[in-house]
Amino acid sequence: MKGWFAAASDRVLRRKLNLAAYRRAAVSSTLITLFSLKIMEVHHHPQLEHKPKPWKEYLLEYIMIFLAVMTGFFAESYREHPSERAKEHEYVVSIKKDLIIESKNLAFWIPSILERVQKFDTLISYLETAGAVANGSNMYLLARISTRNTIFVPGDNTIMEMKSSGNLRLIRDRDIINNLMEMEKQVQQYRNLLDVEGKEDMMTYPLMGSLSISLITAPSGNPQLISHDAEKINSLVFYLHQRKSSFLGEARMLTGIKRLVDQTTKQIDHNYDLSED
Repeated sequence: MKGWFAAASDRVLRRKLNLAAYRRAAVSSTLITLFSLKIMEVHHHPQLEHKPKPWKEYLLEYIMIFLAVMTGFFAESYREHPSERAKEHEYVVSIKKDLIIESKNLAFWIPSILERVQKFDTLISYLETAGAVANGSNMYLLARISTRNTIFVPGDNTIMEMKSSGNLRLIRDRDIINNLMEMEKQVQQYRNLLDVEGKEDMMTYPLMGSLSISLITAPSGNPQLISHDAEKINSLVFYLHQRKSSFLGEARMLTGIKRLVDQTTKQIDHNYDLSED
């Protein structure tokens, strides 16, 4: 009997212990569930409603962006302005120096070309003389000189540099720019005429040789042409006339260029203060 009661008591005790453990487990599960719900409540992201902005806010944002961009633009322009004016001053000084040299060179070359025309007239008169020439030594000298080509070379380095670098825009005076462009145009026409004159010069060489006009210095005595071939003499006279016309055209072009050079120099002095340069 004692054994049975002991076993029954033991079973009752185990039931009580199991019930207590179950209750503790139930309480723990409830607490965990409540804690999880609390966390979910804390981390919940509610849906936000975005109301449309009034048109005044869009206008304000546009004005602010526009002002920011324009302020940056004006600041950059203000920074570059002194630099561009300094470059303009340097270029104008260089242009004026080139123009002064150009004017002096032209003042020498224009009379030289006209003097050469007079020498051609004298040589033509010798060749057209019937019979013996009174001054054959001078005829030989003029004939030899006529084959020498000396040309005027324009000095446009500054202008070409400004055009290639895009800095011609720095010159604010449009009259000066227009004069420089017209000057460049006339210089190109002068160079084209030089090409024609050079071809005419080459045509005289074989005729000079056939008439034995090949001495570098004036010979002594009164030498005459060793050939009096009328056809060759007429051909030589024709080409000399052509070259003389080309010389007159060159002189007219260079006179026009010099007029532009002097006019542009005066405009620079009037519009720019270069007294210290």
